[in-house]
Amino acid sequence: MEARKVEASPYKVLMPQGLAGPIEVVSEYSIVRMAVVERAHATRLDRSWNVPGAYLLLDRPDALGRWGAYVGMAAPGTLAHRLRDHLRARDHWYRAVLIRRDNEHPFHTSQAGWLEGHLYDLLAQAPHVRLHNGKRPQDLTLSSHDQTGMRTCVPPIIDLLHFLSHALDPAIVTPPQAMAIEHAEPPAELASPASARPTETSASRRPRYRSSIKVLDLIEAGLLAPGTRLVPKPSHLHEQAVVNMDGTLQFRGTPRDKPSDPASELAGSQQNGWEFWRIETRHGLTSLADLRKELERRQAAARDSWGQAAGIQPRIT
Repeated sequence: MEARKVEASPYKVLMPQGLAGPIEVVSEYSIVRMAVVERAHATRLDRSWNVPGAYLLLDRPDALGRWGAYVGMAAPGTLAHRLRDHLRARDHWYRAVLIRRDNEHPFHTSQAGWLEGHLYDLLAQAPHVRLHNGKRPQDLTLSSHDQTGMRTCVPPIIDLLHFLSHALDPAIVTPPQAMAIEHAEPPAELASPASARPTETSASRRPRYRSSIKVLDLIEAGLLAPGTRLVPKPSHLHEQAVVNMDGTLQFRGTPRDKPSDPASELAGSQQNGWEFWRIETRHGLTSLADLRKELERRQAAARDSWGQAAGIQPRIT
């Protein structure tokens, strides 16, 4: 069977200097311009975003790949202002996607309202997406001819959500329980009886594995959701730890900075907390160490992808 060639849509990505601000994405074949805004950078949007448009406020995906969203629109001159308003009004989102027209003729209110309602419908049809809107927003004043033109704005938005790990098709969602994590077989010296193990010398010791990734990095990458309960690996231990939003683990009423601290306290001996603590998924238990390996794999893939991408330009803000 001949493999089907997948055509890639060309996009131009404008990176802020120092990566301390919104990332703008422009589709080569659409009139739409988008901005990916971290919550911490919501006040750094320039005046060009004070225009009519639509926006999505995104929650972090949980351990089952489910995520929440709020869909909204902004009247003329208010898109950046609306995002700042939601810093006070809504605390569930960690990232926003803003959508406006990529030329000097901005969306008018009916177009922005139609786009808001259409995005709501797309999200409402996804079984793993939870909408925070109280009711469906809609604008019925846009003509059918204008609606046809506005539909060209939608595919780039869906592509961007997919890139941000907020895919609308559950078949391509990759939450922790669906990740292709390889579980290595234990080394022969660990699988053999103690009497058969060779004597370890300082020259034969392997260097200890160290990683700069912390629990907070897993949260920010969407691999671990705040509030997730961690269960210990030994089956005879039953106390759990809870993941806090700042990356600490809540254990016995106290936040702990490192996973190994509550693990060692619970076990009564020194433990590697990354191997000790696990999360429950539909496919069984996954350790924090497995999640860390998955994030390392994604980071390596992202470095390769960004290094080879064309059309990425630095932008001074």
